Amino acid sequence: MSALLPLLSAPPFPDLVAVAQLFAEESRSAGALILVVDGQALTVGAVHPRHQRVEAGLRVPMGQGVSGQVARNSHAIRLGADSPRNPLHRELLGTAESGQVARLCLPARGLDGQSSAVVSLWRGTERPYTDADLKQFQPYADLLGVRLQYRRLLNTVNQHRHERDQLIAAAISAREAERRRIAFDLHDGVATVLASMSFHLSAAQMSMASLADELSPDDVAAADTLTQARFQISTACSLSDRAYAETRQAISGLHSVLVDDLGIVAALQSLAATAAGTTVRVHSDPDTSFTDLPDHAAAALFRIAQETMSNAVRHAEATHIALGLRRVNGAVILTTVDDGQGFDFRASGRTGTAQKRATQDRVGLRTDRRAGHFGLASIAERCALLGASLEIDTRPEQGTTVTVELSL
Repeated sequence: MSALLPLLSAPPFPDLVAVAQLFAEESRSAGALILVVDGQALTVGAVHPRHQRVEAGLRVPMGQGVSGQVARNSHAIRLGADSPRNPLHRELLGTAESGQVARLCLPARGLDGQSSAVVSLWRGTERPYTDADLKQFQPYADLLGVRLQYRRLLNTVNQHRHERDQLIAAAISAREAERRRIAFDLHDGVATVLASMSFHLSAAQMSMASLADELSPDDVAAADTLTQARFQISTACSLSDRAYAETRQAISGLHSVLVDDLGIVAALQSLAATAAGTTVRVHSDPDTSFTDLPDHAAAALFRIAQETMSNAVRHAEATHIALGLRRVNGAVILTTVDDGQGFDFRASGRTGTAQKRATQDRVGLRTDRRAGHFGLASIAERCALLGASLEIDTRPEQGTTVTVELSL
């Protein structure tokens, strides 16, 4: 059996220099050149024996010369005597002084029948290549073509994946930037106005108190009016303080500087500390486990944790929540476990277990929003954008476990 078969069949991608050497040795050729199709030209993939000048400078336009025609037409060509016009090619073949060689040029075809490369063999004209040579080595050339096509497609997929990751990072970063802008606007605008209003209402209360001391005990009507005014101002003060507190809470929810400055672990610990009336514990691997977590991914995971905690506290009436952040091999796993009311996925008319993967069931999770399963659609959409899996395990009166797994 030819040694070319295991070399061209086994992973990883074969060393093209070794492939060229085996083509030359098994065909008893003086040399072998592998020209790879690169757009509208052929470039050197490998040559045996090694030739530095040829490897660096030889380029054959598609359709020109024997190799270019083979690449365009995907048909092999046998020549009993040939001398290429390209000076570098002639130097490689040893025909610089008008000499000639026998040549066999084989198309390396992919699954689509198009040439991914050309395998060019040469030797002395006294031993021209035969149909038997073509029949013997064409299958190996095509196997090389399939491997080259696979590598090209894999590179394309990886490039698209990289571009997709960049777009996701840009989208999430833009969203976080908009949140920061709104938070700053609220802080510098609404929050400042509310604080000022609270100050002026407090001053009005003090003025009303002074005015009450100056009223005549006999002026009952004025006293009643003053009492009503003081009550209304007191109510306005309470509403102002409440609005200010809720605005501050909204600002904190919109923008967490801890994620940016101290990292995801500190941000989750800070989030746990804000849950009034609920015991929240954070179980996390060390900060060093997440140094390769991109900023946009950390921000998205924080938002997911924020949403799951909000659901547990506001809607499930949970008293205990456990937040977990773990690094398992090449993935980051975020879990939220609560002892709240839980719910039944099947209540919305769907069948199956209580465990659902958001990337496979996003339509159902949008339905949950209308059915009262608060926030699940938002979480599912964030996970889908990140390319993370989402699993929700819940049953009525048995709490809820939300697991997000993000592969890095």
